[in-house]
Amino acid sequence: MLSEASSHYLAELIRNVLEPQKRLFFGYLFSAALIALLWGMLDTKGSWRAGLKNATGKLFAGKIWWSRSARADYKLLAANQATLMAAAPWLLSRVSITTGLYLLLLDWFGTVPALLTSTPVWVVVAAFTLTQFILDDASKYVLHRALHRINFLWEFHRVHHSAQNLTPFTVLRSHPVEGVLFSLRATLTQALCVATFVYAFGNKVSLLSIFGAQVFLFAFNALGSNLRHSHIPLRYGQALEHWLISPAQHQIHHSIARRHYDRNFGAVLAVWDRLGKTLSCSERGQQLTFGLRDSRGLESHRLLELYFLPLRDCLFVLYAQSVPIGRRHLMNLYSMAQRIRRLIVNPRTASLALVLAVSPAPAPAADALNIYSHRQPFLINPFLDAFRDVTGIETNVVFASKGLAQRLQAEGERSPADVVLTVDIGRLYVYADKNLLVPIESETLTANVPAHLRDADNRWFAFSTRARVIAYSKSRVDPAEITRIEDLAEPAWRGRVCSRPGSHVYNRALLASIIAANGEAAAESWARGLVENLAQRPQGNDRAQIKAIFRGVCDVALVNSYYFGKIKHSEIAEQREWVEDIGILFTNQDDRGNHINISGGGVAKHSKNKQTAIRFLEFLTTEVAQDLYGSVNYEFPVNPAVPASEEVRSWGSFESDHLLISEIATLAPTAQKIIDRVGW
Repeated sequence: MLSEASSHYLAELIRNVLEPQKRLFFGYLFSAALIALLWGMLDTKGSWRAGLKNATGKLFAGKIWWSRSARADYKLLAANQATLMAAAPWLLSRVSITTGLYLLLLDWFGTVPALLTSTPVWVVVAAFTLTQFILDDASKYVLHRALHRINFLWEFHRVHHSAQNLTPFTVLRSHPVEGVLFSLRATLTQALCVATFVYAFGNKVSLLSIFGAQVFLFAFNALGSNLRHSHIPLRYGQALEHWLISPAQHQIHHSIARRHYDRNFGAVLAVWDRLGKTLSCSERGQQLTFGLRDSRGLESHRLLELYFLPLRDCLFVLYAQSVPIGRRHLMNLYSMAQRIRRLIVNPRTASLALVLAVSPAPAPAADALNIYSHRQPFLINPFLDAFRDVTGIETNVVFASKGLAQRLQAEGERSPADVVLTVDIGRLYVYADKNLLVPIESETLTANVPAHLRDADNRWFAFSTRARVIAYSKSRVDPAEITRIEDLAEPAWRGRVCSRPGSHVYNRALLASIIAANGEAAAESWARGLVENLAQRPQGNDRAQIKAIFRGVCDVALVNSYYFGKIKHSEIAEQREWVEDIGILFTNQDDRGNHINISGGGVAKHSKNKQTAIRFLEFLTTEVAQDLYGSVNYEFPVNPAVPASEEVRSWGSFESDHLLISEIATLAPTAQKIIDRVGW
């Protein structure tokens, strides 16, 4: 006989497919399957039978439904049901909050006017249903966006995005912390809506419903909502997708492509994404890869790792951002989570995790490195793995595209950072200028990094270089037409040039190098001529410039060299097509050489592991790491003794500008003034 608790658990689990109020109600699953099959018959260039066969294959593929990713969905559904049931007594009660809000409204505003109490019932019901739907959908957008934009919340939401195969059950693939947040969101929004309407209209308040489900959500679920987590790219067409989120749009949200990051947060309505400038419409024939570029252990799809790794990573983020009070306790918790993580990797020792969790946590390992990085984790993880393989030293990474220098400055002596890694000399110079890096003595670094690519006081060192090159259409441009970067300002290129905004660090550094070579007046004349030659307003990143050439918007564009390699070897077939007719030009080969910029780093001033940090920097200049810069990031090595990767060599040899890289940072403010004056 099952215990009462077990029976209650099984009943709640089964409710997910038996009750129309639930997204996974079997009726909604059935209607989604029918819609998918109809889509397959209609959305095909061949016969309807071929389309039906294709849709059937996608809909019922065993390799999807029984993949490791899908099996993790089922495990999380079962585990979260138990976890949230156990947490329920400690969560806020919807009834108590609604009552409290109702009494508060009475206390603040007294009784309502008679005009409101005489409102027809059908008006109240319709208004309440619509208001609750809009408030519910808007709050989902806000919370969903917060889960992506707030660092420590993202660590939990990553569990949902770690799904590499999408099934309708993926909707419930979430960390319990996220489940609690969405439960609180529903409680608060519904309590606010109910309290307000009951206060205004009394007992006339009720929902328009079908089979007990709110009418709008019933329609949403019955019309294929479960295809959002599937491999059926059901589109609504661009006009409708500006109002409603289609399954294909939500699949874009799960895509690992950078252009799809932080897009389509909405649940039902697309208007929130339009207002938040996060809307992305689907495209016919879109081919997407789902999951995370930086899975950080979640790729195993093991239940315990899906539960514990986000807690570990969240603790580290909180530690790095926290106020002094409680920092030691956070680091102890983080260390404990690290120990649990090492145990649960091995299923045979998973049973020991709970015992270890309550034992005293030791101090963090003396040799473990804390790295603040402007480079995204998936770009530096291969280097960290290689360093660990060589030295046995573990690393922890805090990533942010902006604000790390300010954080390091605010943390002061309490900062956990040992190493700073960044891109662009301008950003490195900020750390040196704010006295956040410590001078170091290392014969290895001074031998492996040329003098013009390191700080005169040895506070920072370059680890790779990238060239600012000209990408061009092979079919529309004779490469002999351009020999110098200055040529782009010539009238012959009117309406043929694309560029990202001049204020971006890449273009600001390029203009600074032109100031160093030709003087401020000549540099401003060049920048003005470049702006006059633009085919469209400066926009997008370097990848977007290459796409613009492919689409015929322009014939040439300014890009960093490594973008060419990344697109050429992209996992997305469409992007590989962009560079089939595109080449890159190294400029100024008969005078100063092609402008280059760097990625680099240094040792944090208040590092507690300075010798280990120096050892890590030295490793980044060795042949192993320098090879990785070429093979992983398509950058050029700084160590003269290490040849470029085979792919990079295929672009041709070139002479680089040997201008002191620090001079570019010094001239950057002048460059920005010119950029502002010419409107680049």
